[in-house]
Amino acid sequence: MPADPPPATDAEAETDPAWRAPDRLAALRAEIDRVDGLIHQLVMQRAEVVASLAELRVKRGAPFRPAREAEIMRRLLANHRGRLPKPTLVGMWREMIMGMTLIQAPFPVAVWSPEAGSGHVALAREHFGTAVPLRWMRTTAQVLRAVSAGEAAVGVLPLPQDDPNAEGAHDPWWIALMRGDGSGLSVIARLPFVTLRPEGAPRAQALVVGALAPEPSGEDRSLVAFEAAPELSRARLSDLAAAAGLKPRSLVLHRSERGPTACLAEVDGLVEARDPRLAALAEVGLARPIVIGGWPVPPPESAFAPE
Repeated sequence: MPADPPPATDAEAETDPAWRAPDRLAALRAEIDRVDGLIHQLVMQRAEVVASLAELRVKRGAPFRPAREAEIMRRLLANHRGRLPKPTLVGMWREMIMGMTLIQAPFPVAVWSPEAGSGHVALAREHFGTAVPLRWMRTTAQVLRAVSAGEAAVGVLPLPQDDPNAEGAHDPWWIALMRGDGSGLSVIARLPFVTLRPEGAPRAQALVVGALAPEPSGEDRSLVAFEAAPELSRARLSDLAAAAGLKPRSLVLHRSERGPTACLAEVDGLVEARDPRLAALAEVGLARPIVIGGWPVPPPESAFAPE
């Protein structure tokens, strides 16, 4: 017995002679309405569960859980089949997750935006959804103060870079966290999560800071900061860090006119404050080593490519 043809889209149904029968078109639209109703019912049910958790205070601390969200997104991507684009799938779930977050607590986001039309504002909107309020701030110090004071739940800051022409490169905000001026703030996420960037998507990259400790997601990276003698080269600094067991994926340097060089190394894994490799850094002459945060690794572009 021949198999039934696959369901057609509305456009195909109206132009393809095989799908012109009005009853067939009506049946397909009725099926879409039925499925929409089921999806909506389940979303409302999920919201009720989240509201119950919030009322019972089962969830402690900040409702934003980057590691948990990354685990959900990775699972969805691994299980996804069919023609729906994977970035669309992630966008749908991110909107839902952030809407659920707002059920539990207000969630204002402070975003570094030195001028109107900043790519970081668009990037924050992409990640945190349409319902979350964004507060634009002209300096990174304002963002850090807003999060430290509880005026914002998290802050979106430019990715640290060596390139003097890169956005935010002249403002090494991470040194404040390195020196303990961040009032308990840590880096907790990296943006964008959807690394396959279509035409028109913001090209900015950013880190998210918040007053919570990073959690393991199964695939993570950390930022380890330390000070070094100003005469040491980048290659020598990288070799010393690797000898201590923390081989840098990247190394950002801030050389001051006086005093030691501030160094920021991105390393694999979620490094904890008591990790013995930090002591090993000090033993090889890299002073005041400290972990200033970590994040779940966003999936590679290939994870979002069509089947």
